[in-house]
Amino acid sequence: MTPTLGLATLAGALLGIGLAAGVRGVVGPAPMGLQAALHHLTHPTTAQHRRLDRLIQWTQQAGHPWLAIPEADLDLLERTPRSYVSSRITWGLASGLVGLVLATGFVAAGTVSLLVAPVLVLVCAVAGAWVPVWRTRDAARHARSDARRVLAVYLDLVAQERAAGQAPGPALHEAAALADHPLLQRLHRTLVRAENHGYSPWDALRGLGEQVRLDELVTVADLAATAADGAAIYASLTAQAASLRATTTTEDKAEANARTERLTLPVTALMAGFLLLALYPTVARLLIG
Repeated sequence: MTPTLGLATLAGALLGIGLAAGVRGVVGPAPMGLQAALHHLTHPTTAQHRRLDRLIQWTQQAGHPWLAIPEADLDLLERTPRSYVSSRITWGLASGLVGLVLATGFVAAGTVSLLVAPVLVLVCAVAGAWVPVWRTRDAARHARSDARRVLAVYLDLVAQERAAGQAPGPALHEAAALADHPLLQRLHRTLVRAENHGYSPWDALRGLGEQVRLDELVTVADLAATAADGAAIYASLTAQAASLRATTTTEDKAEANARTERLTLPVTALMAGFLLLALYPTVARLLIG
């Protein structure tokens, strides 16, 4: 590889990295195709089911952080462990195939030895298998942030129902049935299930909050249990709703600042790439001369 070709390759790589990182920092990750993934995973063969179930059981028994299944995050996103494990396998195999193609090209060009090529393939496969982990964590983080906003509205609705004279249990039911947000629909299903099985609604909400690791929902259940004991909780409900709104506002500001900071590297890479392109003719003449 000549010095001028290497310089041009470096400039192009910096420009590509800068553009890709800039777009990623501004628009965020692509939305997860949950419906397509669930549809695909609900129609596998029986053998595929058994293999996936054995693999899920093995990962749960392994207890390694890299292999662990984030059950609370998946439950919050209403995904199954089978879809999560299947996506990791798919990403790992696809990334390993890409690494194999790259390694073959590098070996053919003489830039990578045969001993390094398997390492490149393994690194690509491991990096690909980590993508669903990162996407699931990011989606769960956004889902919990969105849940805080929804719970603030839910608390206001429960407070209004209580002010209208509703008992704590019916107030929770009526407030959850007033909107079509997925979280409120799930709360309504949970409350209906609790009523059918003879459980108290606040215990059901507390169990759901602990199951998906949503502490704010546990707080709602505690407030409802207090109201069941005869306490007047209208002020507590509205105060908790205001606290949730303040928390989400703080999170939005922190997210905006984080996105601004993430743009520092892409902008730096873009500037370096443009600088190299501008200086390329002069540097090329000096290197050739």
